[in-house]
Amino acid sequence: HIVTTIEIIVGIFGLAVMTGLIFVRFSRPSARILFSRSIVIGPLNGRPTLMLRVGNLRAQSMVEAEFRIMYTRDEPIVEGDTFRHFYDLKLHFDRLISFPAALTLRHTIDEQSPLHGETAESLAASRALFTASVVGIDPVIPAAVQTQRDYTWRDIRFGERFVEIYSEPVDGKLTVDFGRLHDTEPVSEQSISTI
Repeated sequence: HIVTTIEIIVGIFGLAVMTGLIFVRFSRPSARILFSRSIVIGPLNGRPTLMLRVGNLRAQSMVEAEFRIMYTRDEPIVEGDTFRHFYDLKLHFDRLISFPAALTLRHTIDEQSPLHGETAESLAASRALFTASVVGIDPVIPAAVQTQRDYTWRDIRFGERFVEIYSEPVDGKLTVDFGRLHDTEPVSEQSISTI
């Protein structure tokens, strides 16, 4: 009887553990966040601005979404070597109650920005790297969803901006063309400002 009781207890606990592991593995929400293939730097409201576009391909919106862009580069130090420095870029907004279909993250390049005075050549020389991160909560299964993407200095496009992907509402609802999420267009020479 003792051996049978132990076998029953171990079997019940084993089944419960396996069921929990399988449920967690297959019920975990996927991010399904699409990042633009490049980062653009162009004028916005008369000021040079770094812009990155992200799209939400999920059937429903994520809630309490947080956005970050980290910028890293090599900088010389007093000892004569170089050291890797990390900067959090200040975004126009870094938190939204609900993540819509698509939006553009923006960082104004002013005197306080670590990107002030940078050029394509200086970004290449310092081995610049940008990491974009999105964290949100899936409202269906209350669980955190996180994804990120890295960009090198080769992915930066100067003097360009993202094309419009929202179309005019016909029945009161905006439509989004995700096929153009990566598309950019050059900015007129008259409106390009130096960083």
